[in-house]
Amino acid sequence: MLQPRALPPFRYLLAAGAVLIAAAIACWALASSEDASFGALAAGGVLAACASWFLLHARPRGWRTLGVGLAASVGLLAVAGLVAVRPPLGASAAEWASLLLAAIALALTGARFPRAGDLRQFARLVGIAVPLFILALTIYDAPTLKIVAGFRDASVAMAIALGLLLVAIGVDRPATSLRWQIAYIGVAVVSPLAALMLHFASSEREISLDHAAERLRASAQIVAERQEALIEQARQTLAFVARSSQVRTSAPSCAQEMAEFLPVVASLKSIYSIRRDGSVACASTPRILSLNLGDRDYVQEAFARRIFTVSGVFLTRNMGEPRIALTNPVAGSDDLILAATLDLSSFGPPLERALAEGASATLVDKNGVVIARRPDMPQLIGSDLRSRDFVSRALSSFGRPFIAPELDGAASVFISRPVLNEQSTLIIGLPREQVVGPVDRRLNDRLLLISAILAASLALGVIGSEIAFLRPLRRLIAYAGELEAGDLSARPQVGSSGEVRALGRALALSATAIEDRERRLAEAEALFRRLFEHSPDAKIIVRVDERHDLWIETWNAAAAQMSGLEASAVIGKRLRDVLPKGIGAALERELLGTIDPLGLMTIERELVVNGVSTAVELLQMPLYGPDGAVERIFVSARDISERKRVERLKNEFVSTVSHELRTPLTSIAGSLGLLVGGAAGPLGEKVAGLIAIAHSNSLRLVRLINDILDIEKIEAGRMTFEVQTLVMADIVNHAIQGLDGYANEFDVTVAFDGSMRDLLVRGDADRLNQVVTNLLSNAIKFSPAGETVSVSLRAEGEIVVVSVRDRGLGVPEAFRSRIFTKFAQADGSDSRRKGGTGLGLAIAREIVERHAGAVSYRDAEGGGAEFEVRLPRHTVSERGVRVSSAQAARVLICEDDPLIATILAEQMRDAGFEARTAGGVQEALRIVAEERIDAMLVDLRLPDGDGVSLIRTLRSRPASSRIPIVVVSADAALRGGDPQSASLEVAAWLEKPVDTRRIAELLSVSLGRASSRSRILHVEDDLDLCKVVSASLAPLADVVSVGTLSGAIGQLRSGRFDLAIVDVALEDGSGLDLLAALRELSPQPVPAIIFSARDVDLNPTLHAEATMTKSRTSLSHLVETVRKLIDKKEAA
Repeated sequence: MLQPRALPPFRYLLAAGAVLIAAAIACWALASSEDASFGALAAGGVLAACASWFLLHARPRGWRTLGVGLAASVGLLAVAGLVAVRPPLGASAAEWASLLLAAIALALTGARFPRAGDLRQFARLVGIAVPLFILALTIYDAPTLKIVAGFRDASVAMAIALGLLLVAIGVDRPATSLRWQIAYIGVAVVSPLAALMLHFASSEREISLDHAAERLRASAQIVAERQEALIEQARQTLAFVARSSQVRTSAPSCAQEMAEFLPVVASLKSIYSIRRDGSVACASTPRILSLNLGDRDYVQEAFARRIFTVSGVFLTRNMGEPRIALTNPVAGSDDLILAATLDLSSFGPPLERALAEGASATLVDKNGVVIARRPDMPQLIGSDLRSRDFVSRALSSFGRPFIAPELDGAASVFISRPVLNEQSTLIIGLPREQVVGPVDRRLNDRLLLISAILAASLALGVIGSEIAFLRPLRRLIAYAGELEAGDLSARPQVGSSGEVRALGRALALSATAIEDRERRLAEAEALFRRLFEHSPDAKIIVRVDERHDLWIETWNAAAAQMSGLEASAVIGKRLRDVLPKGIGAALERELLGTIDPLGLMTIERELVVNGVSTAVELLQMPLYGPDGAVERIFVSARDISERKRVERLKNEFVSTVSHELRTPLTSIAGSLGLLVGGAAGPLGEKVAGLIAIAHSNSLRLVRLINDILDIEKIEAGRMTFEVQTLVMADIVNHAIQGLDGYANEFDVTVAFDGSMRDLLVRGDADRLNQVVTNLLSNAIKFSPAGETVSVSLRAEGEIVVVSVRDRGLGVPEAFRSRIFTKFAQADGSDSRRKGGTGLGLAIAREIVERHAGAVSYRDAEGGGAEFEVRLPRHTVSERGVRVSSAQAARVLICEDDPLIATILAEQMRDAGFEARTAGGVQEALRIVAEERIDAMLVDLRLPDGDGVSLIRTLRSRPASSRIPIVVVSADAALRGGDPQSASLEVAAWLEKPVDTRRIAELLSVSLGRASSRSRILHVEDDLDLCKVVSASLAPLADVVSVGTLSGAIGQLRSGRFDLAIVDVALEDGSGLDLLAALRELSPQPVPAIIFSARDVDLNPTLHAEATMTKSRTSLSHLVETVRKLIDKKEAA
């Protein structure tokens, strides 16, 4: 039964193209008469086979049936061509066999009976070997093709047409079995190899032809030399006869004497004397006496020049035999010459032997008229044979052998030589069959042997591959099926060696590893499930569907205990349907609205559990699917009521410390200070010492309490800051002056150059003084006596840097990771002896971060420690970055820390923007909805949500989807480098402390482009990559994506572009071809970035602004490069 075959478009076009070319060759053969070997019937067979191919690929069943019938007709025509005894059918037997096999392969197209596919492949395999052999031998040695049995009438055009047809049949249903693929490779190698070996074997034929030519040349040479010897003998005879006095008379004795000399030369027919008037005076043959030879050229020349002359060849009147005449002057007589006729019909014994072996000899004059012929053909004597190929070539190529048709049409090897003083030409021929027939027969035998050996080798190779590779591979495939079915305990039965056995062993090892991994995974899952079920925290996993509903998938025992709902009652239901009174719906909104794309998110909420208000800490983590969308959310709920109670106790303790301890301690320290100062008069030495100890420790206790209260205020957000413009040099000087006595106590000098008075900051003077004091007191305390603590003040762009360096022992390695934590002190005895609360650096860091800055530590060169404080530099309005396009722009600063929000707002105002602040997500959303906001600065950690979620919400709303956003956060670098953040369309991710000028420039550029945004042409055939790049570049420009070279050229002709990002490998050509179009099709050259999967070496004539490899280029690097190129173009 025939089944329709749907081919992929590319393969169908490829096969159809091959069939159409084959048909075109056949049509050319029908219309052309130049290639007679490719006759009408052969061309018609190829055309019918091509039509059959198209019919077999048609959808209607009737057409496919017609195609099978047409293929069968082609097969019958090929059989007729094969069985014909002498087929005038226009092709060789081998080509008819190839056409027959092509017809069989066509007829089997779509057949579904068993082994139909193997039969079809076999027909194609053997059929394509014939045109491959013909084409290869034509290239190597075309004449040899004419002597190979079955290939004598082969045509190159027929071979090409058949080859293309068989290739098209193979493209339709290519060989998928490795066995057939090996066989095709073997045929592709063996056919040209057989032709090459035949070419080398044909050298014997050339040798035989050369030997035959030498034989013929020798025979011609002997004949020529014999004739020259006869002429010389005849001349000597005439000279001798001329001395006789009898020949000068007409007496009978003259004739008798002449006749006596005839036997001296075998071919001499007559001797006679001629008078000046041309009459014959005396002759050895009486019938010559009646002749008058006065008009003969050779007679006239003999009388005129008195020399020996030779006439041209002439035929006798009665017998038509070839003769030549010889004349010799008679001494002492000017009126008489002697003449003789010489018979040319005999070529001599050597040539007669050659003639007996089948050779032919032809003697012609200068005009190609036959003088003599062996074997005898009297009817040819006197015939003009210049129209015959062998005569015309013999007259023009003396001494060179050539092959031409004889008089009977059989090919012969000829050689020619001029004879008789170049008056005639001797042509000797030998039948080619006699020369090369035995060689050709041996050549065909060798071809048969070579073909048999190569075919046997190919068959053995296929059988060997079947035994050595294919059967073991099929066993491995079966084994892989067992593994896929889940039977990991199965083992492969390969029964082979080498790489196949190694592959089987590798599969077995992989199965063992998978089995072990699954076992460990099952154990880990069981352990996780036990931990999950017995965790004291309530843990649930919810699935997010396409409508953003949350469906409960897991619900552990703690969740059941906390909610009072068993797992069986909630699994498979929505969260909003399980938790009553709107709690579930509110929790769903909160979970979806506060997803942190980079990890865990913690939220504290008050929930009613079993009728009791309970503080709960909700920890949530999104679980992403392959497409990057959130599929599930893991939620862990912990009862933190006890922790909240402890926090209340702590707050009460701090309040008690503040009000009940600090006041009396202050009084105690003050009173002891008065005593130490002598307010009560002189004290005894012992009493004075004890009072001094008490006073020192009371002050230490006061500092400890103050530090505890400060750190608690900072963490609770209750510390107030009086923000003003400060000269940083004054802050440093004030701190140094306050520690002057402390430095003297440790014999340490503090060095500071206070000349940098133009470095201004915005902040609280007392708190910044506290920071510098803490750093200086630590440096003084840990510096050896007599050393110097160096303080420096410098500017790095828009950042003010305060550096404090000591020359102590440095910070121990183990302590560096917790140097800024509360109550942290090094464990060394020296550190303990120095004292301190362990809160100074923690307080310093918190204060600096509240000022949008950062504090860091590093080992100093030459020993010691160096601490740096980095704060945003404040620039007065006259020096601010003012961009005309952004003068009236309103910037919303979303920051929960009031001090940082105030500093950023003042810096934005100094830069020429209007500033508005929001302390959380909800307030920011409200302001954006109610007021005009042109740009935003967003912190990532907000009290009521996450900055990333805020940005995602803004992007989802049409009114705020295009607002330029700059992230300003301590962990901006970590968040900005994550691939999932690329779709947020953020202009920049900046870490604190921030460069005010950088922010101003970013906002000015973004706002300036809102009216005339740049346009980028992205030429890329990967649609997913187009989406990612477009989303990443959306804050900078409008991106137009196309997947083809033609589409890109169309876009360039129809619109303006500022930049092009080009992939090299495209469906319809190379992206490098677009580089020239970027210069020619635009009013101004469009800069280009090559963004390709492979390294690209550009031709010197081409130019690109940047060349990037996808696997080694991050998305952020691409965005930054695009940003620089756009800025460069706009600046120009």
